[in-house]
Amino acid sequence: MKPLFYLITLIPISLVRSAVNTYTRFSLHTISKIYKLTLRNLEISFPRMLEGDRKILATQSFEETIISVYETLQSWSRPIHLSGKKIFRVENNFLFRQEINQANGLAIIAIHNRSVDMLLKWINATTTTTTIYKKVKIKSLDKFVRKQREQNNNEVYETDMYGVRKIFKAFKDNKVICLAADQVPQRGMGEYIKLFNTEAYTTTLAASMVYKTRKPAIYMCINSFQNNYLGITIRPSKNNIYSDSEHKLSLNQSIEELIKINLKDYSWEYKRFRRSPSGIDPYGDI
Repeated sequence: MKPLFYLITLIPISLVRSAVNTYTRFSLHTISKIYKLTLRNLEISFPRMLEGDRKILATQSFEETIISVYETLQSWSRPIHLSGKKIFRVENNFLFRQEINQANGLAIIAIHNRSVDMLLKWINATTTTTTIYKKVKIKSLDKFVRKQREQNNNEVYETDMYGVRKIFKAFKDNKVICLAADQVPQRGMGEYIKLFNTEAYTTTLAASMVYKTRKPAIYMCINSFQNNYLGITIRPSKNNIYSDSEHKLSLNQSIEELIKINLKDYSWEYKRFRRSPSGIDPYGDI
């Protein structure tokens, strides 16, 4: 797979973006499930946003989702030491390296902005990590992705009880752990917590581990900036992540802030609100 992905990404990204822009210019994207899910999530998250503005944002997000697939293929097909080649800016890099140097354990909490694999490869070029991930449905691709993420002695586990135990032990042993905390967890492994003022079934794993161990945590995501430059945003966790009554809400508050940095970068095509407390599926007609 790696040679194939390498060949695909020899196509200049400017040409890929031009093709995607042509596709959306003729409104062909509006019949796609990605666009429809994106628009529905924006309706739920920003009910006061003007309908025309939501459609523009949904189109922009659709374009960036396609481009992020290209970015992921780039990441998969290049050596780990080249992981930072496409990253032109890192906000608060000193905070990340300071926590690494203290060797007291660190939780890196990420969201699905652009290419998560590009972000993880950049992290793993600096430090060894223990990560949990959602298994890819295509067996051959899952095997490939896992092998990519295990380079340089990094440990990877699935998002099941065994994986949770392994990552919690790594954290207590002062290792660096990585979690994406913005997807819907398995039943029984989350709670309903406000996200954009809507009750969303949310993983409590990251916030609970940080609260229980009192170890440091930071938030990370990839963002696009002017002239399509990519940058990594690093933010400290809020103090209330160590509060018994507020640590779970603190997680979603920090996630909201990261998403708002550049709304089009977020992967709005996930069915983030599918397990509503009412039992009604907001995506049932899509």
